[in-house]
Amino acid sequence: MTQSLEAKSGIDEKAELDSIMKVIDNETKMFFAGNVEGWRSSWSHKDYTSQAWNNEDGTADIANGWDAINKQGSDWIEKYYKNGENVIHPDYKRADINVHFFSDKHAILSWKQYNADKDKKYFRISGESRIMEKETDGWKIVNVTGLWGIEPKISVDSLPANLH
Repeated sequence: MTQSLEAKSGIDEKAELDSIMKVIDNETKMFFAGNVEGWRSSWSHKDYTSQAWNNEDGTADIANGWDAINKQGSDWIEKYYKNGENVIHPDYKRADINVHFFSDKHAILSWKQYNADKDKKYFRISGESRIMEKETDGWKIVNVTGLWGIEPKISVDSLPANLH
């Protein structure tokens, strides 16, 4: 029988998860709101960070290392979100959040995310994962993977009740 990391190390996994989710929420909100500085604050600025997502046209955007992520994310925010003038996804909700702590400084999370369209009539569904690392100033994202269109979009009145 294996013990949880909490039992082995004495870390408070619930408190750590709450801290991690604040960082993840900030990253998502700031990205969708077109706030470059707010988005950057959620990320580790290390060379081993990575980011990947797919696009509706079948292409994908992948970046390895903070410099590439910063350029890709900043360019995306400027081009599509017009630095906050064009809010494409004004709301999002999450379900089925799974977390595993590898140590008191490393965790991986995955979930299903419902991303509202501009008019909040439909939600596009994405499968999301994050690898997190605890730095001296708190938890930071070291990997984002977002796979969009994993299910057909659904209308707002069909959203499941268990969303966060």
